[in-house]
Amino acid sequence: MEHYYQNIQGWFSDEELQKVYAEMVKKYPDGSQFVEIGSWKGKSAVFMAVEIINSGKKIKFNCIDSWEFLDAVYIENSEINKMKHTAFDEFQKNIEPIKDIITYHKINSIEGSKLFADESLDFIYIDASHEYEKVKDDLIHWYPKVKRGGVIAGHDYGAGVKKAVDEFFFKKKFDVIRISWIYYKNE
Repeated sequence: MEHYYQNIQGWFSDEELQKVYAEMVKKYPDGSQFVEIGSWKGKSAVFMAVEIINSGKKIKFNCIDSWEFLDAVYIENSEINKMKHTAFDEFQKNIEPIKDIITYHKINSIEGSKLFADESLDFIYIDASHEYEKVKDDLIHWYPKVKRGGVIAGHDYGAGVKKAVDEFFFKKKFDVIRISWIYYKNE
């Protein structure tokens, strides 16, 4: 299937991040389970879903987002206010060609973490709130969900995200690739 994520508004244009998503699909076998936290209009989710389709693997892919904050942004921004659809509507429209690959949950991150058993996920990518306390809460609630040998990563390694990640993984080695952080859980 041809990628079409480029036609979707969003911030998933970093080639290094695209490589991370593609590597996760290559790395993990059928039956693996991935979660993306913070999907907005679905640009990165669409990229991941197309990678899964093209791999021929049966990887379960979940998107967690409340879409509430983004709807509030729409209301405040006069340019966006002209649009007739909410971010959630745009997400649903954008995933239509690959909707069988994505299971989405319109729920906040912490409630979303309760949907998964501990050590049940192979890959988690966090790109929701970038506020220190919320990132810290995401790490506390999502880290136990990662299997040994799995990966937890996130976007926008700076300011509040950097502080939360540095504190959470204190004395543990994690990688920073441009603006993303990646931790390989080997313990």
